[in-house]
Amino acid sequence: MCKTAPSKISEVGGLHSFSVFGKAPGWVNTGFPAGFTSQAPFVSAWITLKSVLTLEYVVFSPNITWFLLSWAYLTAFPYSYSEGTWNTMGYRLLVNCTLAFAYYFFFYFGLYIANWGKRKFYPGNYPTMGNMAHNMWYWFLGVLQWTAYEIGMQKIWASNLFPTPPTMAEIRASPELIALNVGVLLLIPIWRDIHFYSAHRFLHIRPLYRLVHSLHHRNTDPEPFSGLTMHPMEHLYYYSNALFPCIYMTGLSPLVFHFLFFHLVFAPAAGHSGFEDHFGSDQYHAIHHAKFEANYGSPNSAFIDRFFGTFRETLGKSKEYTGEWKEEDKGKEKKKKKLVWSAHSYLGLWGSLAQGLYDISVFGVAVAAMYYVWVGGLDDKQSTLLGLLVSVGPVVSGVFVNNVVSRDKMNQAWPFHKEAVGFYYTVVTGGLFCVLPVYHFVKLAAQA
Repeated sequence: MCKTAPSKISEVGGLHSFSVFGKAPGWVNTGFPAGFTSQAPFVSAWITLKSVLTLEYVVFSPNITWFLLSWAYLTAFPYSYSEGTWNTMGYRLLVNCTLAFAYYFFFYFGLYIANWGKRKFYPGNYPTMGNMAHNMWYWFLGVLQWTAYEIGMQKIWASNLFPTPPTMAEIRASPELIALNVGVLLLIPIWRDIHFYSAHRFLHIRPLYRLVHSLHHRNTDPEPFSGLTMHPMEHLYYYSNALFPCIYMTGLSPLVFHFLFFHLVFAPAAGHSGFEDHFGSDQYHAIHHAKFEANYGSPNSAFIDRFFGTFRETLGKSKEYTGEWKEEDKGKEKKKKKLVWSAHSYLGLWGSLAQGLYDISVFGVAVAAMYYVWVGGLDDKQSTLLGLLVSVGPVVSGVFVNNVVSRDKMNQAWPFHKEAVGFYYTVVTGGLFCVLPVYHFVKLAAQA
């Protein structure tokens, strides 16, 4: 049965015991099926503020685990600021793939092979080999793009366009640098929640959802590797989180950049597990995959979902949700005895001419960008054009393909078309938090 209500939001966000597998969060009523305990009493603006003011969101949270792992990782495999940074990409990719795979497979093995978890959101529903081949391919593309971002940032640091990050000795010798770096590191989990919420809503606007984010949603019942299973254009905007504040502030340790990326790459494993009873479990996001147009953020940002009417407290019938998704939208699935696990998750094959044209256009720009960033030395006009093509291009191409090629009849603001403020919030924050930093990053890397 349900224990007392948690005093810490981290208990809702995934830290509920020192047992990695086999223990449900303390707030869960184990008399209900997995995912059917209401989260409503345990998430609010006040609970989030209390968590931040007491530093509970860091100390008593999975965040401390990811920080320590990130610090150990960067200590063992430090960044390089030499002119030949691109030559190390193969080595960095190998290390990133090895360590990320070990972390993801740890959860996959524990839950899907060893059966250490018992409370699955959809009992008896497991991925096929085709599903896993699909997920592993896009998971690898996610690690590849992470590595490219790392190499590009090191290339920028090695140039005269941006100051080289201070060493640990330099930071320890300066009270100002200590305060700056400690402050920024403490803000990273908060910034992750804010950015993820905004970027996620941005990717749900009709053209981008249909051509980009829908690939991630093929996993209606996720498994660990599906956490990083995204269209490469989604990786592009999702990873832009690490560019704030790293390309806009000086004096930051490379650990800031690495921790941001580590958080981005490693956190989705447990959060997309498909199970409720383990470290890092995330009912909040599991509901999003099941209901689509709800719970765009995390328990820490649930108050924003509540403001816009997109908060769902349970996999069951919601008393709080006022958004666009309706139960009848999954009427056919509700009639089946067993949910078909990601029926369309087979190697991301194009389902339409429009999708094919979109992918060819954005991948062509991506290949050109990689080449010119590799070569470097572009002048201001050339690098500006390249930055715009990479950052704004996927959005413009998406709107064009969705409206002109496929002649989509749905409202382009859907599912935010009835929100008085929500659509404008989504467009503005998506532009500021996703498009703008990608533009500046590509521009700098192409000049370096």
